[in-house]
Amino acid sequence: MKHLLTTICLIVLSAPGHAQREDLVRAHEAREYAGQYAMVCGVIASAKYLQNSRGAPTYLNFDKPYPDSEFSAVIFGKNRKNFSPGPETLTGYKACVYGKIKMYKGKPQMELVKADQLSVKPPKQ
Repeated sequence: MKHLLTTICLIVLSAPGHAQREDLVRAHEAREYAGQYAMVCGVIASAKYLQNSRGAPTYLNFDKPYPDSEFSAVIFGKNRKNFSPGPETLTGYKACVYGKIKMYKGKPQMELVKADQLSVKPPKQ
């Protein structure tokens, strides 16, 4: 837990606009922060790479699997090279993402472009 908090602090301090501690939100609260930059944290309940869909997106669905997730992070195919291992392998990981929360089809979503927008901690074995 200490390492995750250290990583979160480093990301917050290096993020655009130097997010404040109050910018840390839980996945189920993300809707309240639409239009704002924030760090959203939760568990990746499902992850899927849709390589044959327009834009070849990878979706990270937080706290509940798709279609019931309350927040999703999306990585488009053109940015996948910035994430290793493949983000679709992160199901079960605790994660925090930083960026601007936007509404898409009535649900909050954040686009990830760079690896430093995503911090993960593996599930306990």
